[in-house]
Amino acid sequence: MLTPQQVIDTYFLESRCVLLEVAAMLDRYEDAMARSGTPAEKQEKLDGMRRALALLADPTPSATRTERLLEIFAEI
Repeated sequence: MLTPQQVIDTYFLESRCVLLEVAAMLDRYEDAMARSGTPAEKQEKLDGMRRALALLADPTPSATRTERLLEIFAEI
């Protein structure tokens, strides 16, 4: 079993990469909005991403975090 520090050391770079991909997608969306002047017709996916990010940003430990993320994405 890994220690808390080993978990961070093992998965940090992979997790950082995924978060950078999300940030890049949000940047591309905002750039597209600036060019077109209108938001996407259906923002359910974007709203779901924002709810997921808010859930992940919550520092309160939760054994159901992954389950709750799956529920958010299942609603889309």
